[in-house]
Amino acid sequence: MDYKVKLENFAGPLDLLLFLVRKEEIDIHDIPISKVLEQYLGYLEILKELDLDDAGEFLVMAATLMVIKSKMLLPQEKIDLDQEIDPRFELVQQLLEYKKLKDRVSDLEQRAEDAQKRFGRPETARPGGMVEKDRSIDELSVFHLLESFQKLMEATGGGPKTRVVRVEDTPVRVWSTRLVDRLRNERSVKFAELFPADATKNEKIGWFLAVLLLVKNEVAGVAQGLDGDIRLFFKQEPKAELVAEQDDFRP
Repeated sequence: MDYKVKLENFAGPLDLLLFLVRKEEIDIHDIPISKVLEQYLGYLEILKELDLDDAGEFLVMAATLMVIKSKMLLPQEKIDLDQEIDPRFELVQQLLEYKKLKDRVSDLEQRAEDAQKRFGRPETARPGGMVEKDRSIDELSVFHLLESFQKLMEATGGGPKTRVVRVEDTPVRVWSTRLVDRLRNERSVKFAELFPADATKNEKIGWFLAVLLLVKNEVAGVAQGLDGDIRLFFKQEPKAELVAEQDDFRP
């Protein structure tokens, strides 16, 4: 069975909407659907490029946003304002409930982190410096990584159009093994440095899937420096079951 990184381990369509709301500093009760839909579709394009297993959920949300947008464009009948229903109402309620749940989970995680600090656990120094603080994938959001990856792909055109003929069927386990080796040696590396300009599109996708895989399994962590650069840092050696589950998926 082909191995594929499942984005649902990190985030889903509601996470992406919340990310866009926070990024654009939008009032969650008054979401500009046209603006959000345009940006949402931009992220959807990169998800299609990665061919992730659970991209279907994001397509469903895109269709929902399109329906809401079409309803808001239709001429409104003159009715009692007390009886008028905003087409965004259900979506806003879902987002509010989901945000409430996420905030509770975040609060519990913060309490657990505070409890660990009481035992005087020493902090691990991060080479590469300029790291503002350790941030989990939830804090940084997988969509920060997707956004950075999309910019890199656009800046390089996805990869050179002509190269020495070669078979590009490297399994994701090879990319992740190479990334583990690099992080083990360097301890941390800038996210952008993983994608050289002369790399092919498949090579870049392979590296990115390796990043998702290692972060998911807590082999690598994500941090953001004071300069805004995203960095990956080595957290722990991969477990045996992680090595075993990496079969022959090829980007």
